Amino acid sequence: MSEPVNYHQYGPLYAGWARLFSFVLATGLSVALLVMPHLVATDTRDLEHGPLSLALLGISAGFVHGVGYVPLLTLWRWLFSPYMAWPVMLWCGWWWAQAL
Repeated sequence: MSEPVNYHQYGPLYAGWARLFSFVLATGLSVALLVMPHLVATDTRDLEHGPLSLALLGISAGFVHGVGYVPLLTLWRWLFSPYMAWPVMLWCGWWWAQAL
C-alpha cells in the first residue's frame, strides 16, 4: 500500500481549494462542450484542430489536478499542473464565450 501524497511539497496551488477549482472548471467546460458543440464549430470544415486540441489538453490537465493525481515525472507534473491548466482553461472559456 502506498503512502498518501504530501501536497504541501508541490506548492500552494495543490491545496484543496485549488484542486476543487480545477475540477469544477474542467467539469463546466466539458459539459459546455458536450451540450453545445456549436461553440467549437458549426461545420466540420470550420473545425480548428489546434486550438481544440489545446483546449482538450487543458481540460484533461484540470481533471488530473482536480482529482489530486500528481505524476512522478517532472515533465508530466508540469504539463498536468494548475500552472498550465488554469490559463488554458480560462482561455478556452473565453474562446467559447466569443462563439455565443
